[in-house]
Amino acid sequence: MNYQNLSLAFKRINTELPLLPYLQEICDGIAVGQTDKKEVDKILIGCGVHRSVATVDFLHLIFAYIKIALEDEMLTQEEKDNIRFLKTLFHIQPGDFYYHNKLDVEKTIMDQLSKIYADDFITEEEAELKSAIQEVFDLTYDQMNEYAKMKAAVSIIKGADPKDLDIVFTYEEYFKLRAAR
Repeated sequence: MNYQNLSLAFKRINTELPLLPYLQEICDGIAVGQTDKKEVDKILIGCGVHRSVATVDFLHLIFAYIKIALEDEMLTQEEKDNIRFLKTLFHIQPGDFYYHNKLDVEKTIMDQLSKIYADDFITEEEAELKSAIQEVFDLTYDQMNEYAKMKAAVSIIKGADPKDLDIVFTYEEYFKLRAAR
């Protein structure tokens, strides 16, 4: 794993966000590439922080990294690997993002989808970004498709061809949208 981008991101997170001391210590460790699960546990024990409490804080750290990674409106394989590493490091389980940060997850998804659907056409790169976002937030295809439908519907009403939108509508949904044109 290449720690350079992760290191730079966590230096930035540590300086830009008001973090509790134990999170600052963990960010410092990540920034220098010297943090593993044992080190995280040692920091938690040393600071008297229970893992269940820390999980929510860890989700916020990962979320901060995701926001930095999405600034260029793409997620590279390295960035996805970094997110997987962070989830493993912090013992994040599938569904934790959605359960603990649903509003932030939805806002991030909708912001990205607004950019993706802005020109009423989905490129291969944009479809890959949708898939990557689905993956990092541990969403099912159907969950991501429901979010995308909201943005794609506007494109269809404006006259876009659904085949150009990387979306699946039911028969009824599609014909309601066509009638709305």
